[in-house]
Amino acid sequence: MSLGADSRASRSRPSPGLLLLGLLLLPAVVARIIAAPEEGDGDLQCMCVKTTSQVHPKHIMSLEVIRAGLHCPTSQLIATLKNGRKICLDPQVPTYKKIVRKLIESKLLAV
Repeated sequence: MSLGADSRASRSRPSPGLLLLGLLLLPAVVARIIAAPEEGDGDLQCMCVKTTSQVHPKHIMSLEVIRAGLHCPTSQLIATLKNGRKICLDPQVPTYKKIVRKLIESKLLAV
């Protein structure tokens, strides 16, 4: 009777080697799932860590709007200034919102 109980118990327990292998591979699998991009090939992080609201629109040469997504939970507004520097603008500032809205409207009318 004890022989049958031992054989059932040994079948239900995974081998220590298999368990160790699973534990070693788990972080790699989790990292792969988290890092797998679902949209675009871009970098999976926010480009704008710090933003400013102190730039006058006349100093801005071009704007790049990056919508919120898997890479970053907030939208990002990157301005290229006339002196060539790139800075991040606060997309919640009313002046910048107005500029973005006008750019979007002009793009829609041009298409």
